[in-house]
Amino acid sequence: MINFLSTRIGFLRPLISKYSTKTINPSKRQYPSKDSSNEVLRRLNYLDNYERAFQFFDNLVKQNQVTVASLLTILDTCTRSGQIQRGRQIEQMVNQSSQWKYHVRVQTAFINMFMKFHMIDQAEKIFERIQQLPSCDAIVYNSMLVGYLRNQQVEKCFSCVEKMRSRVPPDNVTYTLLLNGKHFQLLSEIHINQFLACTFLRDKQRGKAIHQELSSNLDSQHVHLQNALIDFYGKINEITIAENIFHKMTLRETSTYNSLMKAYLINRMAMKVLKLFEQMKENNLDTVGPIGFRPDLITFMAVCDACEQLGLLNSPDSSYGEYNWKKIFSKN
Repeated sequence: MINFLSTRIGFLRPLISKYSTKTINPSKRQYPSKDSSNEVLRRLNYLDNYERAFQFFDNLVKQNQVTVASLLTILDTCTRSGQIQRGRQIEQMVNQSSQWKYHVRVQTAFINMFMKFHMIDQAEKIFERIQQLPSCDAIVYNSMLVGYLRNQQVEKCFSCVEKMRSRVPPDNVTYTLLLNGKHFQLLSEIHINQFLACTFLRDKQRGKAIHQELSSNLDSQHVHLQNALIDFYGKINEITIAENIFHKMTLRETSTYNSLMKAYLINRMAMKVLKLFEQMKENNLDTVGPIGFRPDLITFMAVCDACEQLGLLNSPDSSYGEYNWKKIFSKN
């Protein structure tokens, strides 16, 4: 009997390399340039040299050379290094400045920082102060949603959106977060766990209401939104609707296939996972975009999970109907 959990990643390595694109040599990775104070801070963050970053920022303060960019970067330093006290000191300095106290982007960065440290009350105080400003936009509200999802305060997401509707219209990011937070990858600095809103609560009514709103108001081909809808309907066991969304999409990514595979797995439809993987292999795997889909680690994990459901991991010679290891993982 193969120990599935202990061997899966090792087994996947050669499979992934079979389909993967050219890798980047770490020795050739480019560092940020040094042509500005903010780039220096970013480079120090990149090198995990947080103490020097704080010292450099302190010098900027003394020289009265603090900018919005350097503030945003040093708050990222606080989060990366776990130095919330430094973050509080910077907040005190900012709030004493008429230039920064009501600067929406800077205050939004404080919201993100406090939410990452699970200091929801502090984040909400800042939010209540700046949401009245004319410059308060969807980014501020979406930052609150990300924070609530990170802290599993799901119901607060919906009350936040109700406030949002009276001031600014929800955007694609808002709806993606409400439907399924883990699909939100549009802002590279935000990485949240598999905390969900509608899917976390298995809230069919809210999720379907959002779907209806999307159908009439927003770009129905927004890939992240469609992926979130597929994931949502998979989790509430309405797989036919998930399949319909998939088939109506004119633009798909590898993540779209992965979302439908996960929906199949949740509903114990392992054979459909393998058939969908066959469809991926029928495309030109050397291209990327709407005419080609390169499997990734998540794809292979889903395929292995499907094999486990079908008992194909019991031995290398196991088979289920027409499927066996050689057929499944051969490159067409």
